[in-house]
Amino acid sequence: MAAGNELVCDDATVMAWTDGERELWASRAAALDHGREEADWVTAATGADRLSDLSSAQVAWLFAKGPEASARALLATPLLLRARQRIDLGRVAVARFELDALKLALQEAGESADRLGVLVLPFRGPEPAALVAGWLRHLGSARQWARLWLDRHPSAAARALIPAAAGWPGKPRQNAEDALRHLAATGHGPIIFQTADRYGPGVRAVLEARLDPAAEQAMSLPLPALTVPARTVKTPAWAHPDRLPEIRAAGGGTMPPDEVRRLVEALTRTRLADLPEPAPGDPAPAGSGLPLVVESSAAVQPLVAAPDPEAEKLMAGCDPVSLAEFGRALLDAWLTDDLPAAQAWVVLAQAHLGDDATMDRLAPLVRSWPAKSRWLRAIDGLAVLATVASDVSLRHLLAIEENMVGGSMNDRALVYLTQAAAGRGLTLEQLADRLAITHGLDAGITLDYGPRQFTVGTDDHLDPYAVDAAGRRLARPPKPGVKDTNPAAYREFLQLKKDLRATAAAQIARFEREMLAHRLRPGRDLPDVLLPHPILGPIARRLLWGEYDTENRLVQALRIAEDGSFADLDDAHATVDGGTPLGIVHPVELGDDLAEWAQIFTDYEILQPFPQIHRPVVTLTAAERAATSLPGFGPAPTERLVRMQGDRWPGNGFHNPGHLHTQLSHPLPGGLTLLVELDPGVTNGGYNTVDEQQITEIWIDHTWSDHWQRARRTPLGVADQAALSELLVELRGLTS
Repeated sequence: MAAGNELVCDDATVMAWTDGERELWASRAAALDHGREEADWVTAATGADRLSDLSSAQVAWLFAKGPEASARALLATPLLLRARQRIDLGRVAVARFELDALKLALQEAGESADRLGVLVLPFRGPEPAALVAGWLRHLGSARQWARLWLDRHPSAAARALIPAAAGWPGKPRQNAEDALRHLAATGHGPIIFQTADRYGPGVRAVLEARLDPAAEQAMSLPLPALTVPARTVKTPAWAHPDRLPEIRAAGGGTMPPDEVRRLVEALTRTRLADLPEPAPGDPAPAGSGLPLVVESSAAVQPLVAAPDPEAEKLMAGCDPVSLAEFGRALLDAWLTDDLPAAQAWVVLAQAHLGDDATMDRLAPLVRSWPAKSRWLRAIDGLAVLATVASDVSLRHLLAIEENMVGGSMNDRALVYLTQAAAGRGLTLEQLADRLAITHGLDAGITLDYGPRQFTVGTDDHLDPYAVDAAGRRLARPPKPGVKDTNPAAYREFLQLKKDLRATAAAQIARFEREMLAHRLRPGRDLPDVLLPHPILGPIARRLLWGEYDTENRLVQALRIAEDGSFADLDDAHATVDGGTPLGIVHPVELGDDLAEWAQIFTDYEILQPFPQIHRPVVTLTAAERAATSLPGFGPAPTERLVRMQGDRWPGNGFHNPGHLHTQLSHPLPGGLTLLVELDPGVTNGGYNTVDEQQITEIWIDHTWSDHWQRARRTPLGVADQAALSELLVELRGLTS
C-alpha cells in the first residue's frame, strides 16, 4: 500500500449490488424503446470496425438485447451517449455487463454528475471513490449520489481516499478530505483510522490533523514526507492600505493601516455558506422507474457566509459609506488586475462591505461575466446580490434574470430570487410587483422651470403629459424660454418619457410571461399592490384575469371594472376573496367564452398591452386531447424550419448519418416535449436540396426519452394547453 514515500491504494474495483438492485436496473430495458429494428443492425453490430458508426437507436438495442460480444466491445471504446435516456441506457448496460460497463458508468457520471451519478452506486473500488469524492460540493443530486456511495462502501472509500487525503495540496486532497469528513460524521471514523494504521506509521496523525483544520495548524506532524507548509494568503499590491481609500470610523478618525491590513486578510477568508441541506435526489422514488434528479443550478443556492469574526470585529465601528467606498476600490483594483482567481474573494466581500451604490456597480459586471466565460464570478455575484437582499440589489437580480435567455445561470438567478422572495414571505411574482419602480409618479413629479412649473401625469397607456398652472393638458411641456432659469427640466421630461417606455415594455413582457407560465398571486394583491401602482395599474386594468382552483384550473374569468372592482362575463359585480389565486388568463382556457369576452373588450374599447383576448390559439377538441398524436400538414418552407431548428427547436440529427434532422423538439411544462416529424428532413449546414418539407406528425413524449420509439403513449390532453397552443400556432404559421 506504499511505494516509497507515496501511499497507494491497489484495490481492484468489484461489483457490490444490493438485494434486487441488479434486477431493477435490468428491468429498465423495457423502457429503451429503440424504434423499428432494421435487418442490418446485427451485421452492423458484429462488424468491429463499424461499432463507432452505430446510431443511438442501435446502441440502445445493442445494450438491451443485442449480441453480447459486440456490446462489450463497444463498451471498451470512448463512448459518450448524448441521448436523453442516458440514465436507463447506463443502468441497463451496468446490470447486463457489470465491470465491463465501469468505463461507461465513470464516463457518463463524470460528464453529468447530477443526472448520471447514480450509475456508480454498485461499483466498489478506487475509481468510483475518487470520482464521488469530488461531488460533495455540488448543490444538486450529485451530492446525494456521493453520500449514498460513501455510506454504502465506507471501508473501500477509506482505503481509496486516504492516500490523497494524506498527500500534497490540491483538488484530489480537498475532495478526499471532504469525503473522509463525511464518513467520520456518519459514524465511520473508526474505519478511517484503522485503515490509516494499516498504511503505516504516522498516517493516522496526518489524517487526524487534516480532518480537523484547527489541529493541522496546531500540531507538528510526525511524517515529514506528508507534511506541507500551511498555505498563506498573499496579499496583492493593490490591496495594501496605501493603495486604498481610508476607512472612516463612525465616531470620527480613520482606521489605522495595521488594522486595514488585518481587515483585508480577514476578508480573504470570505466564502459562500455551507451547502443547503438536505442534498436533493432519490435513486428510486416510489412509483417511478427513474431517479429523482435535481441539477445543481436548480437546487437551493448558498448565500455568502457570515463575515470572518476578525473582519466583523474590525468593521463594527466603521462608517458604512466609507466602508462601501473601500470595498468598491478593492473591486475596481481587482478588475484592473484582470480578475485574478486567487483574489476572487473581493467579489464575495462586497456582501459585507457594500451598499446600494456597490450593487449598482456590481450588477452590470455580473450581467457581463457569463459572456466572457467568467461563470464562477457570475455565480459569486448572484450570491452577493441575493445575500444583501436590499430592494436595489433584488431589482438588479430581477433585471438580470429577465434578460437571460435560459441555461444554468438563468436557473441560479431564478432560484436566488425565489429564495429572496420567500425570505420576505412572498412569491417571486409578488416580489417583482413590490419592487417595480415608479419613476416618482406615485409621489408626483413637478417640472420646475424657475418662473413656471408643470406637473406630470400619464394616460392609460403610460404616455406622459404635462399640465400647466391653468390646468391645461399638454402632450409635452413647452421648450424653455429665455426667462426660464432651469432649462434642464425639459430634458428631465424627455428622459422620463424614455424611461417610462422602457419600464412599461419590461413589465408588459413580464405579465405576458406570467400568463404563459400560469403564475398566480393572491386576490388581495390586485387592489392592494397592482392597481395603486402608477405603472403596473394601467397595465393590469387592460388584462383579463382569472380565478383558479388548487389545481390551477380556471374557475371564472374576470375583468377589472372602471372602479377597480371585478366584473364577470355577464358584466355583473364579482366578489373575490383576498386569498383566492388570481392569474392572467390565456385565451385557450376560455373555450366557448372566448368570443364573448372579445366582444366585451371591444365594446369597452380596451386596448390590451399585449395580445391576450385576440391572441391566436389552437384549441384541441375532446378527441384530439385523447389522441396521442396530431396529423401533420404542409408544405412548410425548408428555410423557415432551418431557422426554427437553429433557435428554439433542437433537431435530432445525432440519430442520422449526415446530421439530417427529421424531427424537431420543443420543451413543454411538466417534463414533456413536443415532437414534430419532418419529411424529408433538414440540415443546419446550408446543404438542403429541397425547398419544402412536409410535417408528417406532431406528438408528445416525456423529456427523458430519446423520442425514437414507434408507439405514441402520451395523450395530448396531459400537456399544458396554453403552452401547447403557443407552439401549435407557431407551427401552423409556417404555411402562411
